[in-house]
Amino acid sequence: MPPGLPRRPPLAMKLWLSQRFGRGAGTDSSASSQGHSLGGVMGIESLEHMVRSRVRMFLRHTWLVTILGTLIVGGLIWAAVYVDVRPTVMRIAAGPAESASVTFVQALTQKFAQDHAKLQLQFVATGGPKESAQAMTDGRADLAILPSTIGNSPQWPVVAILRQNVMALIVPAPAVAAAGASAPEKKPDTSKTTKAPKGTKPAKGAKAAKGAKATTAAKSGKVAKSDDSDDGDDSGDGDKSSDSDKSSASSNKLEKVPQLAGRRIGIVTGNEATTDLLDVVLNHYGVPLGLVQISLIDPKNLADAIHANLVDAIFVAGAATGKAITDAVAAASQNGVAPTYIEIDQADGIAKRDPAFDSIDIDAGTFGGNPPGPSDSLKSLSFAEYLVARKSFNHDSIATLAKLVYSSRLALAADMPGEVKIAAPSTDKDADVNVHPGALAYLTDDQKSFFDKYGDDIFYGLLIFPIFGSAIAGLASYLRSDGRTRRLRLVQRLLDTVRKAHAAQSLEAIDQLQVETDNLVVAIIHQAEHEEFDQGVQMSYSMALEQVRFALAARRVVLLERVGTSTKAAAA
Repeated sequence: MPPGLPRRPPLAMKLWLSQRFGRGAGTDSSASSQGHSLGGVMGIESLEHMVRSRVRMFLRHTWLVTILGTLIVGGLIWAAVYVDVRPTVMRIAAGPAESASVTFVQALTQKFAQDHAKLQLQFVATGGPKESAQAMTDGRADLAILPSTIGNSPQWPVVAILRQNVMALIVPAPAVAAAGASAPEKKPDTSKTTKAPKGTKPAKGAKAAKGAKATTAAKSGKVAKSDDSDDGDDSGDGDKSSDSDKSSASSNKLEKVPQLAGRRIGIVTGNEATTDLLDVVLNHYGVPLGLVQISLIDPKNLADAIHANLVDAIFVAGAATGKAITDAVAAASQNGVAPTYIEIDQADGIAKRDPAFDSIDIDAGTFGGNPPGPSDSLKSLSFAEYLVARKSFNHDSIATLAKLVYSSRLALAADMPGEVKIAAPSTDKDADVNVHPGALAYLTDDQKSFFDKYGDDIFYGLLIFPIFGSAIAGLASYLRSDGRTRRLRLVQRLLDTVRKAHAAQSLEAIDQLQVETDNLVVAIIHQAEHEEFDQGVQMSYSMALEQVRFALAARRVVLLERVGTSTKAAAA
């Protein structure tokens, strides 16, 4: 390059990249620091420009923007419809296997499937009420069937009462008594009574037979009396021994709960009877659980255990007319002799001490059997069986579930005769039962429609939307003012470059200022692509750039002349 002419700078972008990554060697420290500072600013501006240019380029394709916007709106509508119509899956825990609770879940699931409901029940099998409660605690279930002794929790409010369970302490019929009852009675020998008393007439039909029986009994009574008189003191000893046997038999008969101490109690599995429930009764009467021998008996093996005299009493709990108690009564009956029952005569006191229980008077014949039992009214304890749900579960879904359960209770009761009697919990504020808000909305006819739930949101949204519009307009104005600030900043940098050019003391400083000027030109071009400059802005940039070029060229000439003069002086 001939001296006296300004050097031709490399491409602006290459210079910017070289300064960005520290390859600008051969400059002084001040110029280097200024270059790095300017490079950092230009890097941010270039990144911002890159994003804005891509958006601007995309928005120029009107059809592409229209298609993409249509797809987005359609996707949002489809997502809203999908969320609204998709079935809600509810996990319900129940157990043990083959119990009435499991049967109810299966019947309820089948009923929902037939009605094409939006609810789907997913059965979670458990080993009993405690395991079902643990499944609710662990989050493995959303619903559960629990007795009132476990399920009346504030975190698991009640959706429906499925039935009222009762406790039954059954004493099997004794095998000896059954055998004696089955043995045929010995008929007295009437062949020796040949003469009838005088003045009697032979009767015909039933009357004659009745008279003959009475005469025979009278004579046999006289004979027995004469025989007793002949026996003397021996007969007295026989009467005493027979009375002692009767008294010992009556003392061994189980009639009260305290008499269960030291006895063998069989708890029938597959129903609501548990060791904890038995402990509640025994502990109230002062009988420690350790003083009784407890065995768990499968319902299929109950009859064999009773015939083998392995238990003194059996404990069962469930619906009063349900299969569990009915089968236990049938197994405890022997040869037509019905079992007896131990009355919980202090059921009222237990119910007052523990609100989970209630006292109940079981009517005669409620348990069934042949003959039906009990033979008289029987006092016992009862407790409810709840359908509970997680409190945090969607209230609308629970309301729909409650509606389906209560509207199908007759069909469910027909599918499970004697096992289910669905009732609604009390909705009073001082009720002992926590009702789920979703079920409460259905029971009190307070279910909300779409506009009831979202009408206020839509109304306030229409009021707030203009505020958002104003905010967007303000943001756009701020962005426009920010663009003006950037234009003024670029003009000020060009003017600062003019002052630096006049003060430059070396050609290397002039070269560095030339690089900065090229970068500023690149930034101006990028801004021009993003914004539309009016005539005043274009004139400002044009005048500033001309002034920079003139200052750089003039200073370069001065520095070159100074270098030439010093060279001639050195040569002379």
